[in-house]
Amino acid sequence: MLVDSHIHLARLPEPVALAQHLHARNIRWTAVACEPWEWTKLDQIWEESRRQGLIEGCNLAFGVHPMIASQVGDNEWRNLERFLLKYPSAQVGETGLDKRFPGYEMGGIQESFFIQQAKMARELGRDLQIHCVGDYGRILANFGSGRSIVSGSAAKPHPLFHRFGGDIGIAKRALELGALFSLHADSFKKKATAEAIKIIPKECLKVETDADESFVNLPTLKKASSEQWAEYLEKILFENQAKINSIQ
Repeated sequence: MLVDSHIHLARLPEPVALAQHLHARNIRWTAVACEPWEWTKLDQIWEESRRQGLIEGCNLAFGVHPMIASQVGDNEWRNLERFLLKYPSAQVGETGLDKRFPGYEMGGIQESFFIQQAKMARELGRDLQIHCVGDYGRILANFGSGRSIVSGSAAKPHPLFHRFGGDIGIAKRALELGALFSLHADSFKKKATAEAIKIIPKECLKVETDADESFVNLPTLKKASSEQWAEYLEKILFENQAKINSIQ
C-alpha cells in the first residue's frame, strides 16, 4: 500500500472519482486544505467518499497556508476549529513560513499564524503539517525554544515537514522533536537534502505528490481521465519511494 501524505484533493478535477481510482490502486492519502473555501469543499469530498467506502486509511488536514495569512480573520479561525473538531483524527495545517508571501519577516503574521496553529495541534493532540520556503531554523525555534508553545506539551504533536528541503543539521534538530518528513520529487534535487535523507530513520519518512491545481496544466494530464490521474500520481509515489530506497 502507498500513502500520499500530502495531496490537495479539493483542487483537483473530479476528486471523488479520483478517490475511487486511488482506492482501487490501494493508494491512501492525506488530503490537505489550507484556505477557507478548500476546507468546505474537502469536507464535502470526504463525506461523499465516506458514503462510497473510500476513506479507510485516509486522513484530512485543515489549516491556514502562509500565502493567505494576511486574509484570515476571526470568523475563519472559528471555522477552522469547527472542522478540526468535526474530524478528531485530522491533522493541522499546512502552516509555516514562506518568503514569497507578505508577513514573512521575523515576528510577522506568518509566524504568528504558525504559532497559533501549532497551539491548536498541541491542544488537540494532532500532527502539524509544516510548509517552509525559507528559514527552517525559525520553524524549529518555535518548537524547541523556551518560548515554544509546543515543547513540553503533554500531548506533543509530530511536526510533519511537508516537501522537506532542509539539510542534515535541520534534520537532526527536527528528529529531536519527533519530526516526520514528507518527501516530494523536489526533495531529492537538492544535494544537501539528499544527504539529510540518509540519516533520517525510514519510519520517519513519507512520500507525497503535493498534487494541486497546477497539475491540471501538465501536458500528461490536460485531458486525462480520473483513472489516468490516479496512474500518474501512483507513478510519482513509486518514484519517490524508489529514490528513498536508493539513498538509504
